[in-house]
Amino acid sequence: MSEIKGLADAIILRQIILDYTEQRVAVLGPPCVGKSTLLNHIPEALDMDTILFPQLSLAEKQFVFQKPWKPFVGKEMKRLASSRIIVLPGQPVFATVVIEVDFIIHLRIEDDLIQKRISLREERKQFFEDVKGIQKQLETDIAQSKIPFIDFFLTKENHDR
Repeated sequence: MSEIKGLADAIILRQIILDYTEQRVAVLGPPCVGKSTLLNHIPEALDMDTILFPQLSLAEKQFVFQKPWKPFVGKEMKRLASSRIIVLPGQPVFATVVIEVDFIIHLRIEDDLIQKRISLREERKQFFEDVKGIQKQLETDIAQSKIPFIDFFLTKENHDR
């Protein structure tokens, strides 16, 4: 079942990514929207966490993982990611912050589905208020970035089966 989970959304998302192969693409969303699940089906895509976190010092990791989440934490995560992640055409990066790219695919999800996913998450526990704060910051940063973007709506029917 786990290899099928998220496949319907991933097929559509991958086609969008392929339409922008010549550009640097970021797929952005807060924690718990299903970025890792989608990554399992898009082999050319990279995860911000696997690129960035090995480069961070212990103090930087402690800072960006502090709870509860606050906007200044998001700003620091954005600064760290922007200074250490280089996105190449044909290798989209899935991330939680705006990074330097030519095109953004913004993953959107309903609050009730976020709450369900938070309750099911065993590793890297999250709190709903933190996820909503990250989501709000991300939406603001996308709008202010002036980078072209589309919203990609994830649904329970397509993503959780």
